[in-house]
Amino acid sequence: MRKVRILHLIDSGFVGGPEKQILRHASESASPEREIWVGSFGDGLAHPEILSWAEKMRVPTLELSTGRFDPRAPVKLARRLRRMEFSVLCTHGYKANILGWVASHLAGCPQVAFVRGWTAETWRVRQYERLDRFVLGRVDWVACVSRPQAEQLNSRRKGRRPPIVIPNAVLFSLGGVALPLDRRPIRSALGLPEGAFVVGAVGRLSVEKGHRHLVDAAPTLVRQVANLQFVLLGEGRERPELEKQVVRLGMRERVVFAGFQTDVRPWIQACDVIANPSLTEGMPNAVLEAMALGTPVVATAVGGVPDMIQDQVSGLLVPPGDPAALASAILDLFANPSRAEQLARAAQTKLEEFSPAKQCERLLDLYAEVLQSQPQE
Repeated sequence: MRKVRILHLIDSGFVGGPEKQILRHASESASPEREIWVGSFGDGLAHPEILSWAEKMRVPTLELSTGRFDPRAPVKLARRLRRMEFSVLCTHGYKANILGWVASHLAGCPQVAFVRGWTAETWRVRQYERLDRFVLGRVDWVACVSRPQAEQLNSRRKGRRPPIVIPNAVLFSLGGVALPLDRRPIRSALGLPEGAFVVGAVGRLSVEKGHRHLVDAAPTLVRQVANLQFVLLGEGRERPELEKQVVRLGMRERVVFAGFQTDVRPWIQACDVIANPSLTEGMPNAVLEAMALGTPVVATAVGGVPDMIQDQVSGLLVPPGDPAALASAILDLFANPSRAEQLARAAQTKLEEFSPAKQCERLLDLYAEVLQSQPQE
């Protein structure tokens, strides 16, 4: 009996939350009967970072050299699928989903298209994402990170198999962090003022992440919290506009753009509150990370966030696009530190629902179901 070989394919420019989810599953789920491979697209100049990480973790990799508009890309992928006898193709993001849909038909290899959300950040991306949704309505298997995503996509699938929900797993230890946490030495090590009340946001700086609404809340907060400091972690095409907005509002001394950080743990633990002001979401890793690291969360009630955070019990939820509501929730935690600690403790108890073991179990069940559905040779 030949070994089951699974390929997870993603078009990746850097190693962020989705890439770390894939890498950990691949490194922890291999067995004598099963190989989990990680694949990505190279431009012939730079080796994809996700593949470098995978190689260090002793995860087998596949690099596809394709230009941006290479019409041969699906054929190249199909050849690799056949030649290397992959059992299942798992695709992540619009490029992998679209090319994988064609290649899976050419190679006779079943495809599972994974969905984490859409950004719509440029006209070109919007067109690709429109095509992605077309494909997701027709591919045999779809896996979503949240229930609202699955319900939305199911309406497009015209009687096909409903999407499967496989939530993200928390990337940090489930052992919990002792609370209350002394954040002062962590801030000092990061160059942040030890005595400040620090509000952080972690994620790509793009329009759908809603950072502009958090920045709009800053003047209200600063008027009532004299030692307030904002820290924005991440990079993206929205950064220049956010920097202009910060200057326009007179908040340049209050907002730190910390850029992309490979290890966000100390930054999250340096914060008194993690804000997730997104306008749309799948299941944000930043919220899971804050829950694991003992930092209370204020988040917009979008996508899968309400499945992670129970309002007033394990965090505070606010409407999207509402700076006043963000400011009010953050002020609530500033004024009530014991309540903030209580919310953080309750969030930690919910993490077992998002354990790596549960995610792995769901993925292995999915692979088995896909393989069982294939015609016997």
